[in-house]
Amino acid sequence: MPTRQIVFVNKTNDRLTIHSKNGLFVSEISVSRSPVNITCINENSVAVTHNKKPYHIEIINIAKRKIVKSIKASNECYGITHQKGKLIYYETGRGIQTTDIADESSTTAIVTIDDKQQWNYVTSSKDKIYHTSDESNTVTCYTVTGQKIWEYKDVSMLRSIRGVTIDNDSNVYVVSLGGNYVVVLSPDGKNARRLLEGSGILIPFGIHFDKVNKILLVNNFQGTALLYNIK
Repeated sequence: MPTRQIVFVNKTNDRLTIHSKNGLFVSEISVSRSPVNITCINENSVAVTHNKKPYHIEIINIAKRKIVKSIKASNECYGITHQKGKLIYYETGRGIQTTDIADESSTTAIVTIDDKQQWNYVTSSKDKIYHTSDESNTVTCYTVTGQKIWEYKDVSMLRSIRGVTIDNDSNVYVVSLGGNYVVVLSPDGKNARRLLEGSGILIPFGIHFDKVNKILLVNNFQGTALLYNIK
């Protein structure tokens, strides 16, 4: 968050937990069942996906600690990101979707993926969309209109991948749940290397790069969060 607070999804207990930049617990907010992923909209608001019925995306005001809007979906929703007043998210059976926050009736498909893949994540940066597929273990970069720019696949490197984030130089960071490490891809998707093996990462799901302070946050399934300085 721009306020330097860190907001986590607690899927087990259907809550968001809010912590200070130093990791101290601040508060929590109850949400609908089975929250999955979160993205920052502005200094006060976040959007949260869910993968249990009723399928929807919730807009939550962190300052007021309440749900202010619910956007309907047809299926389970997983990764989500925010760009220029629009939410971009992955919906099972439909693919990468986008909806205008102010006018939710304008939901459209960016990339159609009509099978039942789950645990796909997305992020966006500099008019590009990045998508991870757990089933095919691929990272794909698209234009904001859905044209594929590049795709990276290496089963020895990408194993049960989850969250994705981008740094200031357009390097792509992906967590490998199956390998307990982070993979960093070059901006053109041609080169990859492992990072942070044996550094406390265990069953990682979430990842976020703070572009202001150049800090990488990795969130493990059990609830621990780790911060790394990236130089």
